[in-house]
Amino acid sequence: MRIGRGRHKGDDARNHRRVGRHAVREQNVLGPQPAGLQALLDSVPAYIWYKDRENRILRVNRLAAESMGLRVEDVEGRSTYDLYPDDAAKYHEDDLEVIRSGEPKLGIVETLLTAPGEKRWIRTDKIPYRNAQGEIVGVIVFAVDVSERMRSEEALQRAHEELQRSVDERTRQLAAAVQILNAETAERRRAEARVDQQQAELAHVLRLYTLEGMAAQLAHEINQPLAAIVNFASGLDRRLENGALDVDTVRRVVDRINREALRAAAVVRRLRASVRKDLPKREICDLAEVVRSAASLIEAEARAVGVALHLDLDPCAQRVEVDCIQLEQVVLNLLRNALDAIQGGPAGRHAIHLEMRPCGENRVEVRVRDDGPGLPVDDMTMLLEPFFTTKARGLGMGLPISQRIVEAHGGTLHGSSNPEGGATFAFTLPAVRRPSGA
Repeated sequence: MRIGRGRHKGDDARNHRRVGRHAVREQNVLGPQPAGLQALLDSVPAYIWYKDRENRILRVNRLAAESMGLRVEDVEGRSTYDLYPDDAAKYHEDDLEVIRSGEPKLGIVETLLTAPGEKRWIRTDKIPYRNAQGEIVGVIVFAVDVSERMRSEEALQRAHEELQRSVDERTRQLAAAVQILNAETAERRRAEARVDQQQAELAHVLRLYTLEGMAAQLAHEINQPLAAIVNFASGLDRRLENGALDVDTVRRVVDRINREALRAAAVVRRLRASVRKDLPKREICDLAEVVRSAASLIEAEARAVGVALHLDLDPCAQRVEVDCIQLEQVVLNLLRNALDAIQGGPAGRHAIHLEMRPCGENRVEVRVRDDGPGLPVDDMTMLLEPFFTTKARGLGMGLPISQRIVEAHGGTLHGSSNPEGGATFAFTLPAVRRPSGA
């Protein structure tokens, strides 16, 4: 709705409008104006118009007239088509609907352009106006300025839309971040699986290399029970030929043959477990048993070269959650390094001490101490570098692989030279808590 001054076409037009206003007053459509009525209308903080069926403004309060930039007497008696020609038809249609139906039309929100050009929002109610005979002769228009409320609502709507856009954008960013995180997590799991696979393959290579140097000793260890079986069987055969055999003797000989066969089978079983190429499989086991099993694989070789192997394991055996084959390989590799170091030093009687002790809170340490020439280098980190070796036929992978295996189980590996000679290598592992009262 645009409200402004009426269009003036000379003095004749102005005189015509004055006559029209006087004619309206003489028709007395609204009846005589009570004293003080105009003052009452002017005191209301709203826009008020009385309009007739021909869309003429019969009465207006001061606030409504001032919104048009006019005085009250300049507005009364003029047609709305003259005051706001662009919107008069629409408003007259609403007026006629109220006049025909006799029902008020409430809560119409529309814009109003004031004389200074300011945009305002008004809430308009249109009520049928009846004369003394009860006939509907026009409408009363009551409009309240709701510009501040509308501006607040528009600002609130803009803020809501901006917040919604921010939420949508943030949601898209979070969805993209989650997608990237899922992809990175999947890739990390694949990388960890590849590392586990490579670690298992490297450990397998190291076991084969270690067992290569033990082939003669393993053959000797297997040959002993086999030779004993042959001897017992031959003795039993001779007694059968001589007829000097009783049931008790046969039972004792068969029992010895059975025990030697089981002994050979145990050697083969340990050998197969050592060279088997499996993926890492952790389980809760007795660390002392793992250490003893590793020591049994090298004990015969050590004895053959005059090196005594002493085991000093804590009677309160610690339980750990590990891959037993991999951990056995670590112990075997440290024992093999100690034996090689002793054989590379001066001749004489030597010993390797294999110890296991609690270390700190809920940790256990396995220590391999020898009396050989000591560490070949001063910097321990060099020994843990891949492919670094001082052996003529060494791969330089034993200690790096052992370190990776220990660290993968939550432990650490370290080494040092002994003050009295020789070297000590040790690793620590987290122990499994024992249930209370166990």
